[in-house]
Amino acid sequence: MTIQQIARLFRQFVDEPNKTFLTDTDVSLYLQIGYDQFREMATQIDPKTFAEPLVSLALTTQNQIDLSANPIITGGPQPILGNFAFTNNRGALHITDVVQTQVLGDLSNILQILRAAGSYNDLYVPDLLAAPTYYLQNTLMFFSGAPQGNYTILGVKQVSNSFWTNLNATTTPDDLVIYHDLIPLLAYRNYAIRDGALAPAAEAQLQKRTAEFMEYIQFGRQMRANNRVLVEDHDVYYY
Repeated sequence: MTIQQIARLFRQFVDEPNKTFLTDTDVSLYLQIGYDQFREMATQIDPKTFAEPLVSLALTTQNQIDLSANPIITGGPQPILGNFAFTNNRGALHITDVVQTQVLGDLSNILQILRAAGSYNDLYVPDLLAAPTYYLQNTLMFFSGAPQGNYTILGVKQVSNSFWTNLNATTTPDDLVIYHDLIPLLAYRNYAIRDGALAPAAEAQLQKRTAEFMEYIQFGRQMRANNRVLVEDHDVYYY
């Protein structure tokens, strides 16, 4: 579905043609909230669904970096956490991976994948079988050693604040097109708080489509395949 179709469907759900009561700005806000929830539902099942490279860094001897600092490292890129990042549509909602690459920002030649530590203390637990580890505490990323080389942080970035501004856009939000009807349904549920009631039929459809969407994310697009989304073990990396 296109953004235009999603916006039109939302207005049909709320059954409010009066743009004085429900302005286009209101519609954009509700759709933004609905889309954020849509993406988060998918991310909680398969973190890779909306993951993308967030920032690439040439590290020398740092055993910690502040992802809200501007720049993150001397001569490096702008932050992905903190007020500046979210104001400039660079904010990271989730970090899924930290990888070392041969060439800065080139994910076609990954040298190693760092292991996410379960706690700060885990950074210092000897484990010869595990990859070097990292741990994110607030905006600080700590490393088990002082890594040197080219590193890329991957994760889920915020959706641009202007993404839903043009309700007549004929582009699609993403490629999960067969479940885009969930976006106006989720937006309608948030609108219902203002309206004071959610239609039972809409609630039933929301629950049905949510269950179908979660199953789709879990099993993937390859028909008749085994469950491809596994729970991540503390010491094992699954893709």
